[in-house]
Amino acid sequence: MEELKETVKFMVDKELENSNKKFDSIFHTTHEGYAIIKEEVEEAEAELKNAKMMLEDCWFDIKRNTTPNRNIIAIKNCAINLSAEAIQIGAMCQKFIDSFEK
Repeated sequence: MEELKETVKFMVDKELENSNKKFDSIFHTTHEGYAIIKEEVEEAEAELKNAKMMLEDCWFDIKRNTTPNRNIIAIKNCAINLSAEAIQIGAMCQKFIDSFEK
């Protein structure tokens, strides 16, 4: 798990670097920073909600003695998307810190 966390920290730094190249390297107001972080959190919540719905569908398939491969693939894709959103949250939090650090 520690190795995975280090990889995630690296990806957060890369995402911040990419964001800073594409957009301003700082947030101009705390309101702007808050709104962007909130949007990323909402996107992560949507991915987790999708994964939970697919997991429920998976359970229905299992109870009907059907192999839920499509649902498992969908859950995997949600997990990848959720991970990417979490990385973006971390990057935007660091941008907030960098923007308003005193």
